[in-house]
Amino acid sequence: MSSDCKALQEKIIKLKKERKALILAHNYQIIEIQEIADYVGDSLQLARKSAESRGYDMIIFAGVRFMAEMAAVLSPTVPVYIPDPGALCPLAAYIDAESVRKKKEEYPDTPVVVYVNTTADTKTETDVICTSGSAVEVVESLGADTVLFGPDANLAEYVRRHTDVNIIDIDSRGRCYVHNMFDLSMLLELKEKYPDAVAIAHPECPIEVQEAADMVGSTGMMAKTVAESDAKMFIIATEMGMVHQLQKQHPDKTIIPLYEGAICRQMKKHTLEKILDVLENLPEANLVKVPEYSAPHIRGVLERMNKVKGQGPAKAVSAES
Repeated sequence: MSSDCKALQEKIIKLKKERKALILAHNYQIIEIQEIADYVGDSLQLARKSAESRGYDMIIFAGVRFMAEMAAVLSPTVPVYIPDPGALCPLAAYIDAESVRKKKEEYPDTPVVVYVNTTADTKTETDVICTSGSAVEVVESLGADTVLFGPDANLAEYVRRHTDVNIIDIDSRGRCYVHNMFDLSMLLELKEKYPDAVAIAHPECPIEVQEAADMVGSTGMMAKTVAESDAKMFIIATEMGMVHQLQKQHPDKTIIPLYEGAICRQMKKHTLEKILDVLENLPEANLVKVPEYSAPHIRGVLERMNKVKGQGPAKAVSAES
């Protein structure tokens, strides 16, 4: 780590204490941001942590905008800032509130589950939210024969294959461009090269990659598996930020990325400089707001999700270490 980077981290750590700021970082953030965060985790873990913001005067959410919107809904009395307001999730653009309403007209009285990777406006049209780590449990919790699901078609297929529920895609084109970079040949080549490695794929990966993996799970489940497994080598099929995190936390193990080009450009818009700017200047443009008319409904469906079995608490990290 460069001396300039270390100096920035030290300034952020000092100022976040003065501001009473809670910094949450997604697993896909660069290591330098993960190191100054109070909690690092997946969408579900961080949503739960944002609801535990008592004692803080502000939240800085280093993730894409829909995640910061969740924090703003679950912690309405604490202002939520995003380091870069332009950090958006391309997957979320596949469906909107209007497309969900049209699908509901086509399938009346059918419950709607939308992936957390959606805008606040889209969430107002759903019955419950899910994350990649809770999708199967959330769908099963509805007790319905048929469910409308979106926007990720690969995750929908994963749920389809792990439940007896008829899953209808709201938009069958919806896919995460990062996870869609992976293909079966990549995984088979690495499994042949490293036969003792445990291959873990994110459920946003193409279904053939999921089927060839040893297990499929959210980033939270990946972290848990690597930490608890006796295996010494893992092939990880998700964004590179998670790969870097796992290797740093487990230097005695070998973490192999399925594809080193799997980088979410939106997640990487956040920098230490932008976090410091938020702490110093509290820019209005970085304040995340959810319309008052939609917040109660979104809070309800998020709380419904949070009652479903998840992946456990996000891990605490020491910013001083």
